[in-house]
Amino acid sequence: MTKKETFQTITGRTLSLEGLEEREREFLAAVQRMYEEQPEWSEFASWWAEAFRRSRLSVDSVCYRICQDLEARLGIVQGKVSPPDYRDYLADLIEVRFGSRYRFCKETGTDPGHLSRVFASRSEFSLHALRMILEKLDAALVIEPAEDLANRVSPERAARALAAFTR
Repeated sequence: MTKKETFQTITGRTLSLEGLEEREREFLAAVQRMYEEQPEWSEFASWWAEAFRRSRLSVDSVCYRICQDLEARLGIVQGKVSPPDYRDYLADLIEVRFGSRYRFCKETGTDPGHLSRVFASRSEFSLHALRMILEKLDAALVIEPAEDLANRVSPERAARALAAFTR
């Protein structure tokens, strides 16, 4: 798979673009054109949600995740949305590795109520609990400079990646 056939989300999740149907490719090309205009965050959010509804694509389509990611990037750069924090990274890892939070909790013995409260920002993990969860996910906590994070969540970076695929 070439780099052009993937899209990397702000949390580092790699989405495969290989094997997309023609209508998905057309939808992403339209999204890319709109995104390049650098619309206001709320305008883009409304636009893609309506365009997605009209497209009749499944929410399981990679297109849905890409649009969510692009929306988040615009919101972050425009100061409307907070950058991803450790909860966003954990949620992605859990979904990728276990399919659902329910299955993760069931298979690892993690308290689903506490996990839910943490993801809702009403609680935090202790360092010990976080370390145990990271072990179950075969993951590591990484601390990085804010500039590196800003580069990774950059709308321009996403626009270049999407343009490489749609052109």
